[in-house]
Amino acid sequence: MSEQQEARKTRRGVPGRVRFAVAQQGRHGPQLGGVPLSVNEELRRDLGAIKQQSRRAGNDDGYVTKFLSMCQTHIVGPEGFGFQSAAMLSDGRKDKRANGLIEQAFKRWGRRGVCDVTGQYSWRGIQEMVVKSVAEDGEVLIRLVRGADNGFGFAVQLLDSAHLDINYNRELKNGNRVRMGVEFDDWGRPVAYHILTNHPGDRAYFYGNTRYERIPASDMLLVYLPYRVGQARGVPWAHAALLEMHHLYGYREAELTGARVAASKMFAYEPDSDVEPEEDDESEEDFVEEVEPGMGIVVPYGYSIKEMNFQHPGGNFGAFMKEGKRGAASGLDVNYNTLANDLEGVNFSSLRQAVLEDRDGWKRRQSWLREWVLEPVFVAWLEMALLSGAIGDLRFSHYERLNAPVFQGRRWEWVDPLKDEKANTEAINNLTKSPLKIIRERGEDPETVINEILEFEEMVASIRKLRGSVKSEGRGSNGKEEDEPEAAEAG
Repeated sequence: MSEQQEARKTRRGVPGRVRFAVAQQGRHGPQLGGVPLSVNEELRRDLGAIKQQSRRAGNDDGYVTKFLSMCQTHIVGPEGFGFQSAAMLSDGRKDKRANGLIEQAFKRWGRRGVCDVTGQYSWRGIQEMVVKSVAEDGEVLIRLVRGADNGFGFAVQLLDSAHLDINYNRELKNGNRVRMGVEFDDWGRPVAYHILTNHPGDRAYFYGNTRYERIPASDMLLVYLPYRVGQARGVPWAHAALLEMHHLYGYREAELTGARVAASKMFAYEPDSDVEPEEDDESEEDFVEEVEPGMGIVVPYGYSIKEMNFQHPGGNFGAFMKEGKRGAASGLDVNYNTLANDLEGVNFSSLRQAVLEDRDGWKRRQSWLREWVLEPVFVAWLEMALLSGAIGDLRFSHYERLNAPVFQGRRWEWVDPLKDEKANTEAINNLTKSPLKIIRERGEDPETVINEILEFEEMVASIRKLRGSVKSEGRGSNGKEEDEPEAAEAG
């Protein structure tokens, strides 16, 4: 008998043996279902409920609101992504003239009221709204509007992801399939989006006016952060922490209510068992329901006052909340100390380590935003801007050469910048880091920084030259300063 047959016989002899402990179901393992569902089937069943819970938490839960604000602050920043054009000439040198024209034109397009069809957002505002929408809802729709009347022939339109119906699924005659409103080809590539013309939360949606509009994928971006292969729709970023946050919210509310009740001194009127009520007395007793400090009251006949003291120790409140917020911070993939505003017991070294890991996470999401939103929007803008003649004398024939955007995300200063400056100086002296890399790590463009330094030196040199000429005019032929006219007359 061969070794392969012997191994096959051995496996038959131990039917149903589990090689991983976590796969054991029952008393010692988790209760698992049968055949695992695909990621899109899971989303079709649960995405609507997850979105509702995420929006509720974003409205009512302070920690989720803080997380959404952190996403906008650390991914987009106060000034948004910096943009530079890196177009090259045929000889490999930078085309400074073309780059300057493109940067100036893109800056004009990014003003509030120009880049957005509604006129409400600037380019920085669009970035913030996209990040908040994706973090809270898991996804957002961006329509690329070609032919907009704004001088550039291009604008964008932000749409709530609710316009993409989760329950719209079809098998089309051309072989394509529609899953949760997204039309895919045989390779699983999105080719179109079937959009509800009215928001499902509007009144018109409920009065029989439900209509779908098919928009090609070239004119629409569905922006989300993928978690699994083949995922067609996005999941709210807080999905792994929502249950923990729900329990924390309820527990904190119950603890606060209990503490308020325990802190309130209350009393009750208790009938006196030794006094029999009068049968013919139908008048209502004058019960006092509210008292003031130093106030005296008369107890109605047949009643006595009983003081009610509710005890509420609440000794585990702080520890429970801290542990729960740590778990929630892990689900949100952010630093607990920042999320909970808790710097108790934190030293510089531990905080630095946590902040470094946190910032790497924000940089990763900056790269995602650059690939999914900024670069695709710029490509469409450059195409229409060149066709519209909005970038000086640059022509569409040079599109491929001019399509070289560089978007730089925000960077952060340290609590003790002096130590970092000394470390950078040592790294430059030891030839382990270049000044260009240090400038890029701060989110700046080396060429811009160098030009600003040269401009500053030229300003200083011109001022010194001007001051020198003024001093020379104030001296006589013998090299001494001439006396003031008033001083000469007085002499």
